[in-house]
Amino acid sequence: MDIVMKTEDKQLLCSLIRDHEDTMGSSRVTMMAIKAFIESVKQVQCQAKNIRELFAELSLAIKGTEPKVIPLIHLIEEFEKELDGEESQTVDEIKAQAIRILMQKHHKIETKIGQVVEHGLTCINEGDVIIVHTISYDVTNMLKLARQVLHKNFKVIVLKQDLAKTRRLVKSLSAAGIDMEIIPEYSLVHYIDQGNKVFMGALSITEDMKVVSAVGSANVVSLCHLNQLPIYLFANTLKYSHSPSSQQHIHRKVESKTHGDLCFQLVTHSHDTVDLKHVDYLVTESGIENKDAILASMKAAGS
Repeated sequence: MDIVMKTEDKQLLCSLIRDHEDTMGSSRVTMMAIKAFIESVKQVQCQAKNIRELFAELSLAIKGTEPKVIPLIHLIEEFEKELDGEESQTVDEIKAQAIRILMQKHHKIETKIGQVVEHGLTCINEGDVIIVHTISYDVTNMLKLARQVLHKNFKVIVLKQDLAKTRRLVKSLSAAGIDMEIIPEYSLVHYIDQGNKVFMGALSITEDMKVVSAVGSANVVSLCHLNQLPIYLFANTLKYSHSPSSQQHIHRKVESKTHGDLCFQLVTHSHDTVDLKHVDYLVTESGIENKDAILASMKAAGS
């Protein structure tokens, strides 16, 4: 029997992952997706001969999202390789094996995130004024810990994106008692001389040395780079993609708009791409790399 996921279900899954990534970041959505996969394994009811086909269908749908959530894809590919066994296995044995592997994958990314945060805390100094253009789970936790646990005094300039994206970040920083100022992205030029560093996250880092990051990042990074403001990129190595930026499936959305007697189509994209050469410091679970070390690290990851 062929197990085929309905097209509308694939589209819904893609939309859910994209919307959650857009407001929570790829690390958080990866952990949530793996937990959801575990719950689906627990609840599925079928014959042993069909269950692996069901897993494969769901895995294929996850790998086909727009944009690609690279850390999630890497972990799902590992899951597929490790999910082997005898044909004589019962459905309960296969489910138990799948759950065990997925729990290991969840622990893997959770550990990497914790290590990125640990290294990132050393990037926050007393009196810093940090320009933040990300809703990254890693960066948000890092800023909160620096204030609440290490009791560092610093200020954050939050570049407002749309309200859904910015709301969660602002509430988290506010609850942590962090001094902050919220400004529109397009007003950054008026604040560029106040900041002393920039924090950003990534959906992925591609083999052609591009960072797929939040929409608006390209303009922000260009302005900060031009003004010699050091840019810190926080990304665990699961975000390293083995394909170029052109294959990251950045979502293109076309909406019909009407304003008075004017009707037009508005075209937007879910993410930007930024040249990695404009990043001054890359913070991964392995530590902090400066501009000279980033290229060597990326080449080693691709070999």
